[in-house]
Amino acid sequence: MSLGLEVKTVSLDDLADLRALDQDSFPEPWSRSLWKLELSRPNRIYLGAFKGAELIGFIGGLLAHTDFHITTVATKKSHRCSGVGSFLLLRMLKEVDALCDGIETVTLEVRASNKPAQGLYRKFGFAPVGLRRGYYQADNEDAIVMTIENLQGRFLADRLSEIELELSLAVLEM
Repeated sequence: MSLGLEVKTVSLDDLADLRALDQDSFPEPWSRSLWKLELSRPNRIYLGAFKGAELIGFIGGLLAHTDFHITTVATKKSHRCSGVGSFLLLRMLKEVDALCDGIETVTLEVRASNKPAQGLYRKFGFAPVGLRRGYYQADNEDAIVMTIENLQGRFLADRLSEIELELSLAVLEM
């Protein structure tokens, strides 16, 4: 993959690295037992971005009826704003699109203060649809609920093709 990244499904073998990145990224990281449970449950997708053997980002989510809910996204601080999040989100949404029978929406929550992440999600077609007041318990920050709706058409596949081309061109210009 571009940028020297390999994006692949993570497993229990990656648990220590996932937890370390989670703890470095969030004030309320997931516990070891929650990670183990999530990685072993059906209807979940968890992907990692690796530069060599180093985990530099991850994304995960779950299928709930007709919604795919992205539950976690993190990029190592030294690799933020370098395209890692775009590659992870692109790969995740391609996997969701491949599952698309019956999936109508993709949803996530993002901190109200996290403008770079909101911009990334908008680039992929997410739009704000709600607010969860005090969602983040560590500091009582609000979460913006963002979603991509109406996935039964070709919108998502077409948008992902456009973004993949943009990312390829950006890498060539580096």
